[in-house]
Amino acid sequence: MQKKYIFSGVLIGLLLSAAVFLTAYLGSIQATISIFLPLRFQGEYSYDDGITWTPIVPDTSYSADNKSLLLRGHFDIELPAGTTLNFYLDHITMEMYADGEKIMCDSRREIGLIPSDCCQQWIDFVTPEITTEQEVVISLENFHSFGNKEAYNEFVSNIYPGNEERFSSFMLKTGKVQRVVGIFVVVVAVMLLAVSAVFWLLRIDVGSSIGKLGLIALLFGVYITMDTTDLSLWSTNNVVNTYGMNLSVMLLVTAAAIGAAQELQTGALKPAIAAAIVSAAVNAVLLVISLAGVMVIYDTAIYSMCAHMVIFPVMLGCCIYELVRRKKPLISALSYAVLFAAFIADTLNDFLYLYPSGACSKLVFLAVFLVNLVIIIKVIPANYRAAQNEKKLQTELADSRISIMLSQIQPHFLYNSLNTIYYLCDKDSQAAKKAISDFSDYLRGSMDSLTRRTPIPFYKELQHVRKYLTLEKMRFEDRLEIEWDIQTEDFMIPALTVQPLVENAVKHGVCQLEEGGIVKISTRDCVDHFEVEIIDNGAGFDVNEVKNDGKSHVGIENVRSRLWKMCQAELEITSEKGKGASAVIRIPKDTLIKA
Repeated sequence: MQKKYIFSGVLIGLLLSAAVFLTAYLGSIQATISIFLPLRFQGEYSYDDGITWTPIVPDTSYSADNKSLLLRGHFDIELPAGTTLNFYLDHITMEMYADGEKIMCDSRREIGLIPSDCCQQWIDFVTPEITTEQEVVISLENFHSFGNKEAYNEFVSNIYPGNEERFSSFMLKTGKVQRVVGIFVVVVAVMLLAVSAVFWLLRIDVGSSIGKLGLIALLFGVYITMDTTDLSLWSTNNVVNTYGMNLSVMLLVTAAAIGAAQELQTGALKPAIAAAIVSAAVNAVLLVISLAGVMVIYDTAIYSMCAHMVIFPVMLGCCIYELVRRKKPLISALSYAVLFAAFIADTLNDFLYLYPSGACSKLVFLAVFLVNLVIIIKVIPANYRAAQNEKKLQTELADSRISIMLSQIQPHFLYNSLNTIYYLCDKDSQAAKKAISDFSDYLRGSMDSLTRRTPIPFYKELQHVRKYLTLEKMRFEDRLEIEWDIQTEDFMIPALTVQPLVENAVKHGVCQLEEGGIVKISTRDCVDHFEVEIIDNGAGFDVNEVKNDGKSHVGIENVRSRLWKMCQAELEITSEKGKGASAVIRIPKDTLIKA
């Protein structure tokens, strides 16, 4: 197998192995649903400590927005002495009485809510004999003001009689599908992070996109794995369970916001960055408050959700703006847009509870995750080839930098500049001092470019151009006029790519005319690219004649090559004899990190 397929081959192999494991594991689930059936409680309920009672009917729904709930009545079947009852408590506590005698009390009723007991868990106890004629009273209490609205319903529908070990085995099988899906996502996420690390070492830009997908998938995988009713049966550490669940969600939404902001390139970037910073700050403050013991982490969810009810629409709007403004919509922007829409739906649902909590985000994430995974598998060979060519490219760029240096610092320019400074020494000493300073800065900037392996902020290239033009203005005085139209400096560009084009406009354009002329330098922020334009009204030339004159034109070709190799930018030169010339650089926003 060729080396370029190593990464994709390994990744596909691991994914197939994981899929085989998933299929085999799910295939081992037996039809055990009929082994345990929940008890039904019949009677009446009260939210006001027994002052008023309401009959329980088959479609009764209990709201845990109420701090307490009393159930009074009886079970639908008789429970012999020694029967084990299993209950599901979602951040609530319970007590049970039979004929006025307390037969079971949750210890949290006595010690209060502490972080180690703030959790979702199954508990069990062995009952005395309970007949269908005995009055049973169940007291439920909710310590939380938000987050477990369905806790009372979950309790009432999950009262199971049966042996503890057999019941645990039963529940673990019923929750196996979601747990295995979550573990599968976590495994794939770790693989993506490993691939991203390799690409980072090879300095391949796409590695960061793979890494972001891997990180978000890792957090989502943890969330999917832990958000099951059987969590306390296979993970008995309540603190880890509660913090793991809530922390994975907090980190997930912040990671998604930061990841989306890094993908945006249009005018949506700044509001997206601001929203991501707010998300990180809010969750960091809430985490500190929780760790400091001011409140349990479960109770911080309401504050995070309220903040993100503003943050999520902002991020969704930024992603939609990006999709509308870009000529070629990015799959990453579309993926984040769909994900934020799901976050908004689930956040609203946490107040309305129209469907199971988090269901929309889970389904949307799995779809988006699989689509992006397929795309990544396709692009890995291309990026591995890019890694193989990296050393060759760096060598070519180094040679290119040396060549362009030699083409720019030509003896005649040095001699002319030094001669100008020589005459200024007698004529205007202050002007001579400034000329020496500008000349020194110009040479320093040119020398620095030899060490540049990546693009530089445009303002630095602009500084170098200004130094060059200051020296030329001393020589040509009134024959050379400069116009500036700099609308943006907020982008990157390879070093020494604008200055050679400006020099051509001066040397081969306006200064070929006895009366001189104008050189105009402008920049623009376009929808999907940045544009730099150098125009002169000088002598001009026939572009076709230049292409076929047999000369190498090293300077311009080096500029064109460096622009393409370092940021896939294009250089377009147009001219006509007697009408000046124009050089336009177009730098795609896809290939740049903004300055």
